Amino acid sequence: MAVAPSTLSQNTRALWRRRIVQGLVTVVLLAFTLVVIVPFIWMVILSLRTTGGILNDPYGLPIPPRWQNYTKLLFDPQYHFYQYFLNSVIASVGAVGLETAIATMAGYGFGRPRYDFKLRGALLAFLLAALMLPRQITYIPQFVMMSRYGLIGTRWALVLLYAAGALPFSVYLMSTYFSQLPSEFEDAARIDGCSDFGMFWRVMLPLATPAISTVVLLNFMGHWNELLLAITMTPDPALRTLPAQIWYFIGEHGVDYGLAATSLTVAAVPILILYLFMSERFVEVLTAGGVKG
Repeated sequence: MAVAPSTLSQNTRALWRRRIVQGLVTVVLLAFTLVVIVPFIWMVILSLRTTGGILNDPYGLPIPPRWQNYTKLLFDPQYHFYQYFLNSVIASVGAVGLETAIATMAGYGFGRPRYDFKLRGALLAFLLAALMLPRQITYIPQFVMMSRYGLIGTRWALVLLYAAGALPFSVYLMSTYFSQLPSEFEDAARIDGCSDFGMFWRVMLPLATPAISTVVLLNFMGHWNELLLAITMTPDPALRTLPAQIWYFIGEHGVDYGLAATSLTVAAVPILILYLFMSERFVEVLTAGGVKG
């Protein structure tokens, strides 16, 4: 059967429109990628140069590369960089573990219709209202509270405050994800004799691994890069986290740009590794938004 010339012309125009739109989207995405990745590449280049070379030619190439910056930062006992790295790991991992455990259980209770307890909506609304509060207005009350409990100058102050600050978003994300899971899973688990906790632990929690991965990734990145709480709650230099120690590379009488860029590059490695392991789950939550029943 012959196709009318007008139909072929319309199909050709539609095909060209799609190609033009795809080309424009590709150009925009490439431009955005360059905007994001160029500063990181520049930071890596600066980490392989001396401060004097950077001041003489900020955009020059590291010829030859100065790997001594990395050996000096990681192994010179003057800097104790490994200690600050360990402090960041303890504070970030401890907070992520605590908030993830609480958020998954709270999100399950808020997200599943079968748990329609009294004041459920009011409690969730009260929790989400914390998302509208600027983080800066909570610093003074938090400092006073930690001071009264004797936690100033301890890692527990960072772990507890990091976890508390991330809970509203984490609970909201987990409750939204749990609310979209089909109820047939719960019915099947109930028929098999599972208790409420067994149903949560064995059935629903494994199904929520994409949302859990997203909570872990976003919160770990926020805790790892946090500065203000780190410098106010842990005045002891031995308990500084990486952002606090990197901030001290910018001194009153000078700046060591080479070591500052090196420390920033090393500090970015854990985030990159974590994202590589969890990127698929993270993208799944952002694109799908749930599980289709």
